Amino acid sequence: MSTLADFKPSPIAHRVLTLLLLAGAAGCQSGYTPAAHHDDAVSAEPAIAHAALPQAEARPAMFLSLPGGPMLLSYSAGSQTASLSEERGSVERMSRVTFADQGADFDPCISHDGHRLVFASTRHRTTSDIYTQLVGSRVVTQLTSDSNDDVMPSISPDGTRIAFSSNRGGDWDIYVMPVSGGQAVQVTADPAPDLHATWSPDGTHLVFSRLGEVSGKWEMWVVEAGNSSSLSFIGYGLFPSWSPIGGTGAGGADRIMFQLSRERGDRAFSIWTLDFADGRTTNLTELAASPTMAYINPSWSPDGQRIVYAAVPLSPGATEIEGQRPISSDLWMMNIDGTGKVHLGGGVGTALMPAWGANNQVYFVSNRGGIDNIWSMNMGSAVLAAGRPTPATRPAIAAKPAATRRAITANAQADLNPGATELSTTPANEGVAAAEEQPNQ
Repeated sequence: MSTLADFKPSPIAHRVLTLLLLAGAAGCQSGYTPAAHHDDAVSAEPAIAHAALPQAEARPAMFLSLPGGPMLLSYSAGSQTASLSEERGSVERMSRVTFADQGADFDPCISHDGHRLVFASTRHRTTSDIYTQLVGSRVVTQLTSDSNDDVMPSISPDGTRIAFSSNRGGDWDIYVMPVSGGQAVQVTADPAPDLHATWSPDGTHLVFSRLGEVSGKWEMWVVEAGNSSSLSFIGYGLFPSWSPIGGTGAGGADRIMFQLSRERGDRAFSIWTLDFADGRTTNLTELAASPTMAYINPSWSPDGQRIVYAAVPLSPGATEIEGQRPISSDLWMMNIDGTGKVHLGGGVGTALMPAWGANNQVYFVSNRGGIDNIWSMNMGSAVLAAGRPTPATRPAIAAKPAATRRAITANAQADLNPGATELSTTPANEGVAAAEEQPNQ
């Protein structure tokens, strides 16, 4: 029986979901034996041990069996059902972007100009590699070809580099390579799994998740992209994402978003932010939570004023759900102040791992075609329905010494201008829309 410290994610679809659904994010210890590499179906169920709740009696747990083996979603609690009646109306306008007919495409990341998609895929072999394609095109370029797994790509703000996670060195660590591929530079080298790096607005730092060997919890760390010795622990949480706009936190701090599970009750995930400046964290804030949903995969809007995330229903009283994916998961959008919550829909199958790109286009993973591929949805009408966040969530940038203040780009300053226009509501890319009508090759 292995422990979370021995955990190595499956190379098949939903690697991010595999990790975010582990109870380790709440500090629980959960053991299981990962399944061997295989493609689209689970060929054998690995052994599972219920998590040992710290200072609490163990409860029945809800497991999701995705390709690669079951994952712990949360501890069941209560018999409430989700009520969406008070939320704003839903919107659904989806187009298929990638066309894997074997394996899976997942972990989407979109460049800041909205022209280039980078993602992980097992379309050519059972281990995952990083690929890129231009939006509106079906031509893909393979960027990595290591015999191990490369996942969770993140494009730097200037579009020149890609950070990603890989177990090519035996442990899961963070690497950085040119956006065109080529030699990857190792950034972290810890025996504990390091996953899901995202860039600071100025491209000098990375924030990532690490499964703490001592704490047994998912921790968040910041490192200089070019100096692996400059590590800073910033708190507990999973899959941190740096706001694309610097200085939007209190007192000119940067804002980092992440997901965190409660340490009591159902232990379901909710979405949080914290402010980070000069190595210090403040303003730990819960943005969205539900007693009947796990809120996961949060992603920033390009202006840092809204978020999009996935909601996975929890089944009250459930025990183990073997051989199944999540029955459903939908995407939601809201303003950073908690107002303007809009149901974006999901339709058939699941919708997970959203990434918000230019022109209000969100990219996400769905199995609606039978195989996990990347789809897109235009959210122009949803943004209009949500309205703007209150002025209190758009603080002025406090002055700091140049040596300690991260630079804010001209684009960031324009986005922070109260007179800036609303996000674009142009229709979905015509090339992408046309691709939706083409049969799977």
